[in-house]
Amino acid sequence: MFTFTLLTPPDGSESCKASLLTIDDLTILADPTWNGKNHNDINFLESYLEDVNVIILSHSTPEFISGFMLLCIKYPHLMNDIKIYSSSAVSQLGKVSTVEFYRSLGIIGPLKDALLEISDVDEWFDKINGLKYYETTNVMEKSVITPYNSGHTLGGTFWLIQKKLEKIIYAPSWNHSKDSFLNGAGFLSSSTGNPISQLMRPTALITGSDLGSNISHKKRVAKFLQLVDATLNNGGTVLLPTSISGRFLELLHIIDSHLKSAPIPVLFLSYSGTNVLRYATNLLEWMSSQLSKELESANSMNPNSNSRSHYPFDPSKVDLVGNTYELTQLNGPKVVFTSGVDIKSGELSSEALRYLCQDENTSIILTEKAHFGSDDTINSQLYNEWYELCKSKNDDKVEDGVAVSLEKVINLKEWSLEEELVGGELNEYREKVNFKRKQKLLEQVRDRQSKNLLTGENFDGESSSDDDDDDDDDMEEDGIEANGETKENGEAMEDVNTNGDAEPANETNNNSTVNGIAHEEVKATVNLMDDAATQEALVAENIKNSFDQNLPLDIKITSKLRARNAMFPFFSNKDKQDFDDYGAIINISDFERKDETNNQLGLEPKVDDRRNWGANKDDDTDMMNNQSKLTPQEMLNNEIIKKNLDSLFQPRKRIPVTPNSNIMGADPLKLTIKCNLSYVDLSGLVDLRSFSLIVSSLKPSNLLLLPDTTSFNDDDNGIKRIKDLLEQKANANEVDSKEHLVKSAQYLSIQTIRTGNLTNKASKLEIKEVISNDKIKIGSDEDSVNYGDFEVKLDESISKDLQWQTIDGSYRVAQIIGQLEVQSNKVDDGAKYSKKRKINQIVNQSSEFTLKKFNIDQLDSSKSLAGGSKLAIGNVRLPELKKRLQEKNLNAEFKGEGTLVVNDLISVRKVTYGNGDIDDTGDIVIHGQFGPLYYQIKECIRDMLAYV
Repeated sequence: MFTFTLLTPPDGSESCKASLLTIDDLTILADPTWNGKNHNDINFLESYLEDVNVIILSHSTPEFISGFMLLCIKYPHLMNDIKIYSSSAVSQLGKVSTVEFYRSLGIIGPLKDALLEISDVDEWFDKINGLKYYETTNVMEKSVITPYNSGHTLGGTFWLIQKKLEKIIYAPSWNHSKDSFLNGAGFLSSSTGNPISQLMRPTALITGSDLGSNISHKKRVAKFLQLVDATLNNGGTVLLPTSISGRFLELLHIIDSHLKSAPIPVLFLSYSGTNVLRYATNLLEWMSSQLSKELESANSMNPNSNSRSHYPFDPSKVDLVGNTYELTQLNGPKVVFTSGVDIKSGELSSEALRYLCQDENTSIILTEKAHFGSDDTINSQLYNEWYELCKSKNDDKVEDGVAVSLEKVINLKEWSLEEELVGGELNEYREKVNFKRKQKLLEQVRDRQSKNLLTGENFDGESSSDDDDDDDDDMEEDGIEANGETKENGEAMEDVNTNGDAEPANETNNNSTVNGIAHEEVKATVNLMDDAATQEALVAENIKNSFDQNLPLDIKITSKLRARNAMFPFFSNKDKQDFDDYGAIINISDFERKDETNNQLGLEPKVDDRRNWGANKDDDTDMMNNQSKLTPQEMLNNEIIKKNLDSLFQPRKRIPVTPNSNIMGADPLKLTIKCNLSYVDLSGLVDLRSFSLIVSSLKPSNLLLLPDTTSFNDDDNGIKRIKDLLEQKANANEVDSKEHLVKSAQYLSIQTIRTGNLTNKASKLEIKEVISNDKIKIGSDEDSVNYGDFEVKLDESISKDLQWQTIDGSYRVAQIIGQLEVQSNKVDDGAKYSKKRKINQIVNQSSEFTLKKFNIDQLDSSKSLAGGSKLAIGNVRLPELKKRLQEKNLNAEFKGEGTLVVNDLISVRKVTYGNGDIDDTGDIVIHGQFGPLYYQIKECIRDMLAYV
C-alpha cells in the first residue's frame, strides 16, 4: 500500500511544507520548505523524522530546499540517522541557495540573531549523497530510487521510487520543453520519442499543478529581448529579480547570448558574490548537449587561450556590485540581476528596487511568480498590478510581454534595516559567537576521540613519546598549534582573554578573515589546550569512560597534551611499501582525477585558477602577494563575501523601519514606484498541453496534484485547468474506444489484455487533489487485499521443468501451472483463534507467495486446467515480418502509411484501440483472399509469437 501526505503545520499557516511518501515500511520525506517567517513553525516535523528512512531533494531553489538546513540545526541527531539524496548538482548549488536565502532572513552572517554559520551549511550539505541522472540506488530491501532530469533547474530531478510492484513518480516541478541551456524533462526517450519503459504505467504520478505559459519558449524569449532592447535603447535600466540557483542561469545565458560584445554593463547583486557562477562553470555535463558543442567550438577556435570568458557562466560575464547605492552612480543603460525573486525585506532585490524604481526609464521585468504564493511580497503585488493593467490595456486579454506604466505606493511597515552593534551588544555578540565555536570545537574533539576509541586507534594518531617535538606535532595534526592558535588555511587567529572577550589579531584583520564563504569557521579564538577547564573536562570524561567500560586507569597527562590512554610505544614505518602476491599494492586514490570543484563553500586558496573565495594568510606579505594575483572582480568578490557572511566582521542587527529611519524617500514607511513593468513567463514550467500529453503517454493509475501556489484567481488555477482538460479527454477516449472496439476484428485485443480491461470497461485515470495534512491511500486497505501488490516466487522443483519459448530473440516465456502457497510473516492475533478467518487477517503486505508443484494425485486436474485455447504472447513488428517474408522469397514492401504488401495480393498492417496507444499495443490485421499465400504469411506471424 502507498500513502502520500503533504505535511504542513497544524495551525494551517502553510509556512512549512514537506511531502511524506510511505510504501509499506519505507518512509520518504521530500523537499522540506520554509517561508522564512518563524523558524519554530517547522517543529511539527520532529515527530515524523523519527520514522523517516530517506530524504530526497528535487531542486536547489528555496521553494524545495529552504527547510532542509533548519531541520539539520534543530534536530541534528535525527538527521544524522537519515540518508539524504539529491543530484550532485543540486547538492552543490543548494549550498549557495541556502546561504543566500538564510542571509536575506538574517539567520546567517554577521547578524545578532543569526542561528548558524557557513561551516554548518558546508558540513550538512557534504552529508548529502549526490547522484547522477538514471543512477539507481537501493535505499532499503527491495526499495529503489532513481533520479531523472526534470528540465526545470540545473541538476533538478524528478524521482522514480520502486518497491516490489509499486512504482511511484514524484515530479513536483518539471518542464517538457528545452530551455536555452537545459534539456527537457526525461519522461520521453530522446531517440524514439516514446515514454521510457521504466516510467510506464506507474501506480501514482505526483506532480505540481503550477503551469507555465502556452506560448512557445522561442516566442517568449523574443518578447523578453524586445523589452530589454526597448529599455536599453532609451538609456534605462532593466531590473531582473530572480532565483539565484534557479532561473538566473537561464536569464543570464539569454542576455549574454543577445548582447554578445555590446558595451552594456551586466550588474549582479548577491550576498554570496559570484559563487553560483563558479559552480555552474563546472556543471556542464548537466546541461544540454548543444551547449557543450558550442563550448567545444569556442575551444577549438582558441586552442591556446587560457581565458574562460567563452564559458557560458564564467563569473567575468557579470560586474559585481558591492553596495546597492552604487546603482545610482552608474548612469546609462544597464542590466541588473538581483537575488530574491519574491522582492521582500532583506533580499537584495528589494534594496535595488528602492534605488531604481523612481526612474521612468527603469523597466522591472518579472520572469517568475512569488515562490511561496504569499500576497505580502512585492512580487505578488507587482504581478497583480500588471495583470489588471494588462487586461485593461489589451481588451481583457492577458499576454506575456505587455509593458505597462506603473505608479504604486508600497507599505514598508514590515521592512527592516541593518545597523552596526556597539558597546555591550557588540561584546555580548562576540562572546556568543566565540562560545558557540568553542563548543563546536570541543564537540569535534570528542567525536574524534569516540571514533578513534571505537577503531582501537590512539586518540592523537601517533606514538606516545614524551618529547616536546612529538607533542607539538600532535597538536598540529589536530589543527591546533603549540601557541594555542587554531591552524587551518593559514588564517590569523584571535585571542580570548580570561573574560571571554575576543580581541582582534590585528586591525586590518578585524576579528577574522574569511576564506570563501568561510568554511574556516572564521576560527574560534580559543586556546583549547591551555584552558584548564577544558583539560579537566577531558580528563574527567576519559576517567568516566574507563570506569564505564571496566578499563584500567592507565592515563597519561601532560601540560601540553590532552589525556589519553598510555600504551607501549609503537613506531610505524609510513614509508614502507605494501606488497601482495602480485607485487606492490597500488593506491587507487593516487591516480584518481580530482574534481575541479571543491564541494565546500569555503574553499582553500586556489590562486592559479583564480576561482578562490579569498586568499588570506598569517603573513601580511603572503597576503599581499596573493591579492596581487587576483583580478579586481575576485578581490571585490572576497570583500562582498567577508562583509555579508563573516560572522565577526562588523556585526550588525536588524531593526524595523520607523518614521525616523534614514532611507530614501520623503516617507520612510512608504515606497513610491514610478517605472515600467512587464511579465514574461521564463519560470521553466510545463504548459498545459505538454502536461496532458505526458500524462496520457505514461498512463498512471492515479494522478496526485499538488496545490498551485502561484495562482491568485480561479481562471489561473492550475488544478482546475488540469482536471477540466483531462476529464474532457477521458470522455472523448471512452467514446472513441467503444467505436474502435465495435470495428475491431478481435474482441480481446492485445491492448485490452495488457491493460487488464477484459470486461470492456474503459480504464479511468483517478485524479486526486492533494490537500494539506490529508493522507491519500492507494492500494489495499485493512478490509481488502489487492493481489496485484504481491510477488510470487517459483519453487525450485517447478522452475527446473519450465519449457521456455523465445520471443523476438530478446524475451523468454513459459507456461506455469502449480499450487500457490502463502506464508505470512505477520498474522493477525485475532486470526489465530478465529474459526472463520478473513483473508485480510492472514494475507498482508508482508506475505510471501510461493508457487509449488502439484501433488501426484492432482495431476489429472492439472491436465484439465492445461486444456483449452492457447494465448499468443509477443509483439509483431512489421519491419521484422518484412525481413522474414523476404527470406521466404516473397516480395514484401511497405506501401501507404505503415502497410506491408506481399506479392501485391495481401496487405498486413497494425491497428490500435486508443488515441494514446503506440505501435507496441496494436493488433495485426491481414487483408486479402484466402489461399496458400495467406496461410504462409499467417504461419510466419505465428512463428514470431509464443503460445502458452
